[in-house]
This record gives sequence, C-alpha cells and structure tokens, in this order.
Amino acid sequence: MFDNLRKYAAAYLVAAGGLLLTCFSSWNVRQELLASHFKEFEWAAGDRIQSVRAVADQGLDALLEIRGLFHAAQGIDEKEFLLFTDSVLKRHSYIAGLIWAPLLTSSRQVVPGTAPGTPPARQARAAAAVASSEQLRVPVLLTASRGAPIATRGVDLNATPELAELFRRARANGKVAVSGRMRLDRGGEKEAHVIYAALPVYASGPPRRAADAGPADPLGFVVGVYDIEELVHVAISLLEPRGVEVLVVDASAAGEAQFLHFYASRLEPHAVAAASGLLPEADEGQPRMVVTIPVGDRQWTVTCVATHTFRSAEAFTKAHWSVLLGGLVCTALLVLYLVRSRREMDNRILLTQTIYEREELFRQLAETVDVVFWAISPDAARLEYIGPAFRSIAGRQTRLDERTPAVLFDVFAADDRARLVAAVDQLRREGGHFSIVLPLAGGDQASRWLRVCGFPVHERGVELVRIVGFLEDITEHKLAEDALRDSEARLRTLFNHSPDLIFTVDGEANILLSNRPWPHPAGAAGEKRSSLILPAEVRPAYLQRLRHVFASGRIEHLQYRSAGDTWWEVRMVPISTAQTVKAAMVVISDITENRKLQWQAIRSSRLASLGVLSAGIAHEINNPNHAILANAGVLARIWNDALPILDEYEQEQGDFLLAGLGFPQARQTIVRGMSDIAQNAKRIQKIVDNLKHLGKQDRGHMDEPADIGRILHAVAALLDTRIRKCTDRFALDLPDSLPLVRGNVQQLEQVFINIIVNALESLPERSRSVRVAARAIAAEGRLIVEVADQGKGIPEDVMAQLGEPFFTTKAESGGTGLGLSISSSIVEKHGGMMRFEANADLGTTVRVELPIATEE
Repeated sequence: MFDNLRKYAAAYLVAAGGLLLTCFSSWNVRQELLASHFKEFEWAAGDRIQSVRAVADQGLDALLEIRGLFHAAQGIDEKEFLLFTDSVLKRHSYIAGLIWAPLLTSSRQVVPGTAPGTPPARQARAAAAVASSEQLRVPVLLTASRGAPIATRGVDLNATPELAELFRRARANGKVAVSGRMRLDRGGEKEAHVIYAALPVYASGPPRRAADAGPADPLGFVVGVYDIEELVHVAISLLEPRGVEVLVVDASAAGEAQFLHFYASRLEPHAVAAASGLLPEADEGQPRMVVTIPVGDRQWTVTCVATHTFRSAEAFTKAHWSVLLGGLVCTALLVLYLVRSRREMDNRILLTQTIYEREELFRQLAETVDVVFWAISPDAARLEYIGPAFRSIAGRQTRLDERTPAVLFDVFAADDRARLVAAVDQLRREGGHFSIVLPLAGGDQASRWLRVCGFPVHERGVELVRIVGFLEDITEHKLAEDALRDSEARLRTLFNHSPDLIFTVDGEANILLSNRPWPHPAGAAGEKRSSLILPAEVRPAYLQRLRHVFASGRIEHLQYRSAGDTWWEVRMVPISTAQTVKAAMVVISDITENRKLQWQAIRSSRLASLGVLSAGIAHEINNPNHAILANAGVLARIWNDALPILDEYEQEQGDFLLAGLGFPQARQTIVRGMSDIAQNAKRIQKIVDNLKHLGKQDRGHMDEPADIGRILHAVAALLDTRIRKCTDRFALDLPDSLPLVRGNVQQLEQVFINIIVNALESLPERSRSVRVAARAIAAEGRLIVEVADQGKGIPEDVMAQLGEPFFTTKAESGGTGLGLSISSSIVEKHGGMMRFEANADLGTTVRVELPIATEE
C-alpha cells in the first residue's frame, strides 16, 4: 500500500494541487464576475437615467425656443407658428403637439396691462386686479400636432382641473410647470398617456416682481403635450440593448397617479409592470438603481432593474493571475486548434445555411404555387424532381418518389404524350426551349388543359446536365378564350342580323363600321358621312348631340318623323377607353308602333289618373253638400219661422235662450252658417273646374306657353285630399314668378301628378314630408322642378330600372309600370330630362329639368 502511495505520489500531488488550484481559481473568477456584473449594470443604468433626463430637458427646451420666437418676432401669425413648430415636432418625435393659449378674462379678450412694452409693475397690478375680480380663461389660439388635432381652437384649457393647477403653478413661479400623467383621446387613433408642460410668455423678458404687487401675469402660455411612452422609448432606444428595465414614476404625485411608464427591456419585450408603480415579480432580488431627476417643477423617480438576461461587457478582465498562469499553456495550444476548427466550422455553417435557405425557398415555392416544377436527366431516362402540386393534377394516389419520367408523361393521352416526348428529344438535340398546350387524359380530368414548358440546364464544360420545366393549369384561361370566341361569334351574328341599323362613328361623324348598307337614298355607296343617312332637317340636331356624346361621355338620343308618318329613334352610345371616348355607336330604330302604343298609354294613364282622383273628388263634393244641407235646414227653420216671433218676444221679455244660446248669439250662428254655405259652394265650384280642366281632350300641341307655377298650384289643388290623407307636411316652395316653358300643359300636369302621387305613396307615416320646389337657372336656360320625399327610398337595383316600360314595384296594388316611363317620355319630348336621386338621410328626390322658352 505504501509502495503504491510512493509510486503515485507525484500523480496524487498533481491531482490534489490541480484540484485545489481549480477550486480557488473558480471562486476568484466568480467574485470578479459578480463585481464586474454589478459595475456594468451601474454604468448601463446611469446611461439610461441620464438619457431620460436629457430627452425630457430637450423636450422642455422646445417651449423656450417658441417663447424666444414670440419675443423675437413681437407677435406671430398661425402660418409662422406652424412653420416654426413643424421643425420642433420633426426633431422631437415624442412631442404630440404644441399649443399657444393666451391668458384671457371672461369679460375681455386680453388681460389689461399685458401688451408688449407695458412696465412690469403696471402689468402686475393690472393682473392682480383682474385675478381678484374676474375668472381667467386660457383658450386655445394656435395649435400644431402630429397626426390628429390635440385640441380644438377656442377650447378653454383652464376648464380642466389638472391644467388649471398647471397654469397656476406656471404663473406663480414664472417657469416651466409640468403636469402629472393624463390621457389624450385623439379620435380614431390609439389612446395615449401624456404630460402637459406650460411655459408662461411675458411681454418682454422674464417675470419681475414689483415692490407693491405680486408677480406679473403673462400674456399667455406655450403648452407642450408629451407622449410619455414615446419619450422614454426615444431616450432608451439610443442605447445598446443590455437587459435593463426602466420604471418612471412621478414623485410629485400621490397614489396610483405616480406611475408614468414602464419600459420593458428589448431583450425581454413581453415584461409588464405588475401594477401602477410596481416592477414585475420576476425582477425581485435583481440589482437596481433609483435616481430622482427634476423635470420642470416636478420630481421624477427613475428605477433601473437588471433582468435575468442582463448582458455584461466585462468578464475576465480582472481574473486572478493564477487562472491565466495555470491555463496559459493549454490556452496557447488550444487557440490554434480552435481558430482553425472555428474557421472551418463557420465555412461549413455558412454553406449549410445557404443551402438550407435555397432549399427552403424552393420548397416553399414548389408547395405554395399551383405551378408544378419538374426536372429530368439529360438522357430523359430518370425523373430527378417533380413538385408536390402534381398530385392535384394526376390524383392524390400518385407516388412522387418514383424516378421514371412516365410519372410525368402518363397524365396525357398517347398522341399528346408522343408530342411531349418529341419536344423533349428536340430540346436535347437542338437546345432552346419548348412550350406546348395539352389536354389531360381520361376520366374527370378530360376537360382540363396544361401548358408544359421545358428548358435546358448547362454547366461550364458540360453540354447538358438536366432538363427542367413546369406544368401550369390553364383550363380557366382556355375556357375563357373559347367563351370569348363563342361570345364574339354570337355578337357578330346579332350585330349583322339586327333589324335596326347599327354603325360606329368617329369624332368627325364618319362611319367606321356598319351592320348593313342603309337603303335610304341619302346613303350613297361608299359615303362615310353618317349625317347624310338622316333627313336634312334632322342633321344639325344629330351632329350637335353626337358632339355632346364625345364631350361628356353620356348617352344621347333623338326622334324624328319621316315621310309616311314613320317615326325613327337615333340612339348615340359612347365607346370609352379609360376616361376618353374613342368612338360612338349609333342605333337607328323604327319606333312607329312604339309611338302609337305610347300615345295610347298616355291616354290610358290620363283616364287612370282621373279614376284615382274620382274618389277624392266625390268625397270633397259630399262634405260641402252635407254642410249645405244641414246648415240650410236649420237656418231656414230658425230664420223663416221663428225670427219674427223671436224678435217680438225679445222686445217684450228681453234676452232669452235658443238651444242653449242667447238670441244675439243665435243670430251670429245663422250668419256663420250662411258663410259656411258660401265657402263650401266656392270650394265645390273650384274642384269641379279643375276636374273639367283635367278632363279636357289633349290635342297634342307642343308649343303652348306653360306656366309651371300655375300648373303646380293646380296639381296641388287636385291632389289636396290625397295629400291630407298621406302627410301633414306638404310644402309647395315656389317663387313669385317663373319663366315660361313651351310644351303641352295637360301632359305636364300629368307628369307632376304622377310624380307627386308616387312621392305620397312612398311615405310610411303621416309625419314624413313631401316638398315641391322650383327654380330657374337663367344662365343655363333651364327650369328645375324638384319633388323631394322622406319616403322609404329606392334600392340601387330598382333605381337603375326606373323609367323602363312595364317595370313596377306596385304590381300587387295594380301598378302597370307605365307611369314613370310615360312621364319620362313626355319630359324628353319637351326637350328636358327627369332624374332620380337618393337623399342623403332618407327618401328620394325626382328632378325635372325643362328648357326655358325663348322669345321669338
């Protein structure tokens, strides 16, 4: 045993000495690391505290710059204020806005004695007198903000208790005063927590105290609004991330109002404060530094805490020499090996990462796009790669691990497969690339089409290394092409066999394309001027409206009658590209039969209108007749039979009662009854006269002078019963005089009856209104009549079909769909137009535009 001890004594001593030296060195290095770690934290925390203080001071200095601008400029306007503050906001991203608010009183616009140049003593006395007698106001006059406005002009900031206290402290010490944390609501933007800083601005120089007065009142305040989160973020983001969390509290406040902002380390971005003013529980026991800094007239306490991920830039700089001496030899030997190994490892890692990124990019590309990538060997005997999207083409059961090109080629029929193989062989022999379109073979895939593309891949010194390509499903594109081709053929057939004459013209009215030769003698062979197709008297109107089509991009049309009482309609439709009208399509249709049907419909509509009004007219006639019969009978019996006796009785006995009325009052009742008889008789006469006027035969004259005001008054009288039945708010807003229009009075009456009746029928309740207004635009030669209702409104899909014949939303109640169509046609015959617009709130407005008659 002793021999073994002596034999291995050196080994034991080396082992024991090495163990002791290692333990001692480890303990020494640990102590050095802890000391270095804490010192590094102190430096990092100090940098953050100083940065917060510096950024806060810079933000407050911005108010001094603006006050200096006021002193230098002796009064600035809004443009100068915005120009100066814009540069301040650009330099300080944490300043949410800047405000200039003058100090005013409730009875004056400016505090007396605060004009520039007024002696300080006089300013102080004037301000003290005002403060003791009147309530001060601090309204917003000028404001500049980043994004949405932070304050509305004219708002009294002194009305907010927190800001009132802020302005009081600023006036008291004449320096910058800072508020506690406040919320700023900026409309649709995220709510922010801000602090307000107010700097008083005096007439000239800093505030001075007079011997017999308090401090002079300022002219106003420069107010800055600071985003606390952005301020702390700007201050700390300038520093390198080190794993330090920062808690900023307002030592001048009390309770939960002390908490200003908690800044989580960028190495632990998900950390949050446990409660207002408290650090996260994970920071308990960690090194920390607490410093109080002045911010304006307040004291902020900044607490910095090292997180578990705190990075120390210092590790072995003060390690014990025993570690260096003991590990120097091993380190020298290991450094060469590790440096060489590390370089080789870095090269391998970089190469591996590059290969991985490219493979990942290609994998994502191949798996996410619908295009199928493939690659085969240069002899076309082996399939090297095919994308996973190929299963959506060949079927889910297809095995992509097979290495034969048959997997790719067998999705096509035999003939198509032969074409593909031939294209691959040609690429191998001649190079270049190929692109062919083939249908899928068999089963449910027979209707699908694929585009197959192939490309050669060459490497330096090798003629061909592989063939790559892709498959693309172009079924939708091909079906769209086929559908477009079929649609074009059908349209060409319709175009060539249409019973109407259809042609396109350019801006000079020259024919570009026509579906058939025009049989009219004016259209000579080879003639390109489209105006020659029409009669001579129609050509000027046609050319004028065609020019309007090219200028406005709107559809125009006109109607004319040729020999033999044949009516023709010419419709001009713009053909636009983007915002430019390139050509116009002209359609000439024979509307003789439609014209006859239209006149018949107009007559039928008039008879229908009379039928609708008959019930109301009968009711209007019956009411006056009942009044006439009742009052006439009573008055006749009282007056004829009792009057002589009653007169004699009154002379003998004095006043007496009849049916509870005194004799004098009975006389008045008789007089009032006679008056009712006269008024109702006049009313009957007026209704009958209007009915006779409406029922007169329409001779179709279109050159009668028409007074729109009289027409609207007559229509309102005819519809009085229906108006009183449907609404309590009918308004007829007409000027004293309107210019005349030329046309058919009876047809215009029919138009307005139809429109007003539709408006009344759309009202869901009597409280909704109908307003009829008219005005003349002399400069444009137009007279506009608007009928605006607060009814149910018209859906967009229905609005597009208004005016079409036989289209109605009242089929269940007997509507024919001809009323608006006929009315629109009548207005167009008068040279005007009828438009329908949905009101902004509810209901619909119908606008009728008619040309004003010109003096001949």
